[in-house]
Amino acid sequence: MKKIVFFNTKGGTGKTTLCYNYGWYLADKRNKKVLFIDFDPQINLVKAFGNVPPSALEKGFERFIVNYLKRDPVNLAEYIVKINDHIDLLPSSNSVSQLDEHLTNYLLNRAGREGQVYQALHRNIIIKRVLEEHLRDGDYDFVLIDSQPNYSLLSTTAILYAQNIIVVVRPELFSYLDIHYLFKIMENLEEKFEIKVRIVCTIINAFERRRKMSQTIVDGFYKNFGDRIKILNQKIRYLSAYQSSITMERRPVFLSFPASEATHDILKAFQEMDVLVDRSTNGTDAIPE
Repeated sequence: MKKIVFFNTKGGTGKTTLCYNYGWYLADKRNKKVLFIDFDPQINLVKAFGNVPPSALEKGFERFIVNYLKRDPVNLAEYIVKINDHIDLLPSSNSVSQLDEHLTNYLLNRAGREGQVYQALHRNIIIKRVLEEHLRDGDYDFVLIDSQPNYSLLSTTAILYAQNIIVVVRPELFSYLDIHYLFKIMENLEEKFEIKVRIVCTIINAFERRRKMSQTIVDGFYKNFGDRIKILNQKIRYLSAYQSSITMERRPVFLSFPASEATHDILKAFQEMDVLVDRSTNGTDAIPE
């Protein structure tokens, strides 16, 4: 079971759109069984599916964790929304960020009962262990997580659990700072939890080929980070079809607009990404040429 988190510390890069489309691509084009998990309180990934009933949001990811903490019997299948035969969704609601408070209170109470000292990192470990206990290798081919764009309990737990990151950036000057910050986050998590975190690849999104500045910044990415991370050769251009396919049809762009330039870009990028995903999730660290 391959676990991947779509991540950036900056919002608005298009990570949700690419996470959504990649999961559909895996299911539709490669016949894979995919579980989406929304770790972002904005729940844009959940909204992208469009037909998730409010009752499912009330009984989503955070309720699953809270019931586990309360020692109630939990069956993950009861919290999952079935989208089709190949795609499942573990939704969240806008209150998912309150897990921080629930876990803090849980550990404080436990420390009082047991006379033990617990640290902040134990909150991450609890969520990771719950997911590992209830998601086994044979359940899905891929677990894709849409992370919130910051350094928080949820985002760090997503990285801790998946240990494979796909970074989505826009060709903007401030993106340099986000990449440097990501390296610091990875180093911190690797030291704290004694794990190995891999950047599967970086996707350049919203590329405007008619703007010289876009290409200049992309060239800067290769110059500054090309020796540490794999940057996809195929860039995702700034095209309205990506947003329209989700907001109007609630489907991936390659099903909504199969003959479009957007479909050409994204399928070519995903085919390139497949090779890197296989290498990373199999534990190969070398950056391929």
